[in-house]
Amino acid sequence: MTTYEWITTFLVPVTGIVSWLAGARMRKNSTINAMQTTIDMLVEQNADLYKKIIDLRQENTDLRVSINAGNIEIERLKAEIEKLKK
Repeated sequence: MTTYEWITTFLVPVTGIVSWLAGARMRKNSTINAMQTTIDMLVEQNADLYKKIIDLRQENTDLRVSINAGNIEIERLKAEIEKLKK
């Protein structure tokens, strides 16, 4: 076998293996980057949802206070009506 034959016989598989390993590493890095991007997006959405939940709870509390104030006023008016009826 000549030197050229040895080189072509062994160099092609070696470069193929090196290329495959380099590509595998790049694919792995791409997957990790895509996963990190997805995680970052989900964290942002989660933070937005928590803020909306807090806002809705505050609104709910305000409405309950308003309803309680209205119920107190209704009771006062009922008592006044009963007093006027007598």
